[in-house]
This record gives sequence, structure tokens and C-alpha cells, in this order.
Amino acid sequence: MGAQNNQPKVTSRISLSELGREPFRIFFPAAVLAGLFGVSLWPLFFGGMTSLYPGQGHARIMAYGFFGGFIFGFLGTAMPRMLSVPPLGLRNVSLLFTLYVAMNIAFATGHVAWGDGLFATLLVFFATAMILRVRHREALPPPGFVLVGMSFACVFAAAVMALWQHQNPETGAYWHSLQKLLGYQGFVLLPILGIGPFILPRFFGMPSSHDLPDSIKPSSAWRKKAVLALSAGLLIVVSFFIEAAGNLKVAYGLRFIVTAAYLLLEFPFRTAKAGGNALTLSLRLALALMAAGFLAVMLFPAYRTGLLHLTLMGGFAVVTFVVATRVIFGHSGNLAKLKLPNRWVFVAVSLMIMAMATRLSGDLWPKLMVSHYNYGVLVWAAGVLLWAWKVLPRVLEAEPED
Repeated sequence: MGAQNNQPKVTSRISLSELGREPFRIFFPAAVLAGLFGVSLWPLFFGGMTSLYPGQGHARIMAYGFFGGFIFGFLGTAMPRMLSVPPLGLRNVSLLFTLYVAMNIAFATGHVAWGDGLFATLLVFFATAMILRVRHREALPPPGFVLVGMSFACVFAAAVMALWQHQNPETGAYWHSLQKLLGYQGFVLLPILGIGPFILPRFFGMPSSHDLPDSIKPSSAWRKKAVLALSAGLLIVVSFFIEAAGNLKVAYGLRFIVTAAYLLLEFPFRTAKAGGNALTLSLRLALALMAAGFLAVMLFPAYRTGLLHLTLMGGFAVVTFVVATRVIFGHSGNLAKLKLPNRWVFVAVSLMIMAMATRLSGDLWPKLMVSHYNYGVLVWAAGVLLWAWKVLPRVLEAEPED
């Protein structure tokens, strides 16, 4: 018996059926490609290789293509397991992925209205597939996942508003601003806050307070955590309405306070051991930058667009890559390797942070904008490609059996 336990685990290549059980294996690589293409739109435009101004296309590809690919891949894999229901299956995953690819192509070619329509359709099909499974659930998701549901409500509202605006160009600035906030920030910030308390403590070798015993009915502990998450989410959504009305200082002050308070209350920083390896240090830095971006905009609202990249590039993106690393390593039998120093993570994240600073400086010094936008793209792409080289090949490795 002991000799059998000491046998090494055998790693095999995935089969098509595993894409239906674990859609992250196809969505994560596609999200990386979307992100690389989304940032490349700026140097292509400045270099005269395309006449399409990348404003809307870049923003939508990064929000719905880059971040969206990771969100769909993660939730499509994790939610059926958490609910103890059947996986999405190859047919559903194929449909969702086809819509996802078509959406990105539409945005990249300047057909923004088509892209918004495809994205709204993608959301409807994804939500329907999940709702059909929720009815047969044998367990509740972690309480923080109420924020995931809220994020999908926000982004679906944003998609509907965008479609309305395409048909009614005279729509006021308030609604345009609100649409972008719900779609770009709400779609990413709320899932990070909702999923984070469940998965991030594992990086520090700590139990999660959101990892509660399986039950179909919510316990008192589940309800308390869910109410706290819901309250934080509602306040963040309120801040979007305040910002759309033009009061940036109040909006970002509220967003900073709520985000920072929720991070301190529900994330493991206060009790986690100091130090750690590259992944844990990257997480600490990313979550600090995520909140710092909101604080910076509150203090210097005139530089809102540039300063938000503290949150978007330094916060959202780095957290996304760190969590994706754990998902891919965990589902390929390489989870133990996350405890190693993994110095390559420092290099990849450092390049991403350097790119963030370069992009930000382009807004602070307009004379340098074009060159710094281009440099920022190249440096960010270098960091992402390093991450992809070290991590993405493992999406082809099936989780080994003993």
C-alpha cells in the first residue's frame, strides 16, 4: 500500500471533453491574445498602420475580451463544481467561445455595435447555462459570490445601454459615462472583491472564512458574509452613479473607502505572515495598487484617465494573472510548484508595473504621450509573454490521477 502511494503522478494531455468541464483551458489563452491585441491598437494607430481610433475598441477588448475571457473561463470552470452540478459541456463551451471570438473580432475591426450585440448575447447564454444548473444545485456558492452576480447585472445593463446609444446617438453624457463605469469597472472590480476572499487566502496557506460547509440553505454565517458583500457592492454601484453625475472626488472617495475597507475585513492581510514568495508579494502589491488608483483619482481628478491605470494595469490585471496562475497550476497537477520562489513572476509583474508607469507618464506629460504609450505597450507585452511562456503550456496538461 505504501509503495502504491509513493508512485509518481502521471501527467497526460487533455481531451476535448475536458474543455467542456474546464473552459478556462481555452478561454485563458484567448484572453491573453485579446489583451495583447487590445494594447497593440495604440501603436498601430500612432504608426499609421490603421486609421481606426482605438478608443472604444481598445477599452472594450480589454474589458470584455481580456478580463472577460478570464472571468468566463474561471466561472465556467468553478461554478458547476461549487454548486455540485454538471459542467457546462463541450457544446455550451463551443457556443460561448464562438460568441467570444466573434465579439473580439467585431471590436478589433471597428464594428463596435456588432461587438456590443455579441457581448450581450454571450452574457445571456452564459447566465442561462448557469441558471439552469443553479436550480439543481446541491450546495451554495461562497457568500462573496453575490458580487459576481452583481457584476453580471452591471455589465449586462452596460451592454443594453450601449446598444441603445448606438441607435440613439443623442443620448446624454451622463448615460455614456454610466455605461462605461458599469461595463469597465463594475464587471472586473466586483468579481475580484467577490471571489478574492474565497481563493486568495490559499496563496498564504490560510483557510478562507468564505469556505463554509456545503448546504442548500444559507446558514447565518453565510448570510452575514453575503450581506456585507452585497452592501459593499451596492455602495460601489452608487459611486458609479455619482461619478456619472460629475462629482469625481466624492465618487472615487467612496469607491476607495469601500474597496479598502472590504479588503481589510475580508482578505487575509492582517493575519497572513510577512514575506512570502513572488505570488503572494505580487498579490499584496496588486491589491494595494487597485485601491491606490481610486485614491489618486480622488486627489487629482484632472488626471483621472491616466491614474486609473494604477487600478486597471497594476491592480486588476496583476490580480488576474496571479489567480490564473493558481487555476492553471492547480488543474494540471503542479500546485506544489506555487510554493517555490518563482522568481520569473517578479520579472513578469515588474514589467507590467513598469508598463503601467510608462502609460501613466504619457498622460502626465502630453509631449511624451505617443512614445510612452508605445513603450508601455511593448513592456506590458513582454511581461505578459513571459507569463504566458511559463504558465499557458500547462493548460494542455490534464490533472493527473494517483
